[in-house]
Parts: sequence; C-alpha cells; structure tokens
Amino acid sequence: MIQTSSTMPSNSQCNIAGGQDGILLILMVNVSNKLGSKKLLIAVIQNGDKILMRKKPAGSPPYKETLYLFGCEPKLGQEDSVTLTQYARKELGINIHSIVPIGEDAEVKQDHDGLVKKFIYANFDCLYQDGTPKVPTGAERVEWIEKEKLHEYDVVPPSVKLFKKMGLY
Repeated sequence: MIQTSSTMPSNSQCNIAGGQDGILLILMVNVSNKLGSKKLLIAVIQNGDKILMRKKPAGSPPYKETLYLFGCEPKLGQEDSVTLTQYARKELGINIHSIVPIGEDAEVKQDHDGLVKKFIYANFDCLYQDGTPKVPTGAERVEWIEKEKLHEYDVVPPSVKLFKKMGLY
C-alpha cells in the first residue's frame, strides 16, 4: 500500500525515485535556507552635530552611492561593543564610547566573494571620544558630515534607512 499526502510546504522540493521491489521512495527536501547570511556590526559614530562616514570610489559595488557608515563582523565570544571599540581604534585610529544598540536591519545583496547573501546589520549608536580618523582600506577618505545635511550627500540605501529610523534624514 502506498500512502500519499497532498500537503507540502511551499519551500520544499519533492524528488521521486523508484526503489527496489516496486517500493516508491519520496524525498522531501527543505530548500528555504539556500541563501547564506552575514552579520555586520554597524557604527553610527557621532560627534556633536556630525556623523563620521567613509567615501568609497565611484562604481564600488554593490551600490552606486558612495558614502557608507563603518562596520565590522562580530567576534565569537566577544561583546559587540568591545568588537566595535577595537575596530574603531585599529582601523580608524579613533576611540569611541557610549555604544548603544539601536536595532537591526537586513538586505539581500551580492557579497565581495560574488555570492548573494542576506546581510544582517546590527546597528549601534556610538559617541566619538578622541583621535584623528584615518582612512580605512577600500575608502578614498573619511568625513564628518553635518546631520542636518545628510540628505545632500550620496549615502548608501541601508544608511539612509537607518538615518530615517533615527530621525536624522
């Protein structure tokens, strides 16, 4: 006797193969998680009425816009605030403090390795403490942008979305 079922999740594939002695084998495979994901810690570094941003060369993928916030990958077993503090010190030459989580955003885009991934942005509001910002690898320059003029700049879509949430755009 063959038992059948007509309900199958929409994110599944059904493969049917003939088996030994007339036994029908049905294999249901969940295909919903073929998309990889990557988490990034994003720092909105504020100094009074300004926000520190980096400018990438025109045509740098994946966006046509050129102004980005700063971010890094989380480190296993380390608090995100510590990771961001170390990143700011090492990569930007500055010290930050008062690191407060302000929510998450996500988008699907092509990564530098050519694979399409879901990016999860863990956003943090940070205050600049001291140091002279240096230009990180892959950027042309860093710049303090006045909050009230953010809308005049060529800011990447995820940062625009975050600035709107923060009431800055």
